[in-house]
Amino acid sequence: MVKIPLDDNDQLDERYIQALMLARVVKRILKKRANIDLSSNPKFIVKPIAEFMNRIRVSSLNKFDETTYISTINFYKTRGDMEKHDALGALIIYIGQSYLVELIRKLNYPDVDEDDPEAMLDSIGTFCNLIAGNFKAGLTQLGYIELIMSHFSGYENKVLMGIEFSPNETQMYEIQFEIDGQRRIVAEISMGSIPLDN
Repeated sequence: MVKIPLDDNDQLDERYIQALMLARVVKRILKKRANIDLSSNPKFIVKPIAEFMNRIRVSSLNKFDETTYISTINFYKTRGDMEKHDALGALIIYIGQSYLVELIRKLNYPDVDEDDPEAMLDSIGTFCNLIAGNFKAGLTQLGYIELIMSHFSGYENKVLMGIEFSPNETQMYEIQFEIDGQRRIVAEISMGSIPLDN
């Protein structure tokens, strides 16, 4: 039985609900778009945000034992906040090089050449964008305001300058997805408190 995290007021932890929704989005996209089933339930890890110069440090260390492609998307309350780089949240997707090629093929996207880093970055960005869009729509269905999404950014192994996030947040969720008995996709989510759409 999974213990549902509670906040300081014994209410259901909003961050956990967000992470749970993200995991369900990834699982649904893999099944519907690529006919891929997870071999176990997603693994949730709460971890402190590694911060440098008010940005999240992002590295593929301990994720995969190969070149890892990373894509990030930020969420904002308003377009004005996006222009001011005042992020509410951040989504980070990590996929190892070998599985990214396989995943793109199963999603029926154009084949990608693993020796072409730009094509690999565009591929993981497209996948990250698909997840982020569905995640945002799911939050809206729960009664939150409709968030503004940035364009995706792509990186190989690490993000040197880090990425924007809400400075009010000190922890984030890491979600690991196993396919065919191996960790294949890792997602990280940091999200501030989202206003309800009254």
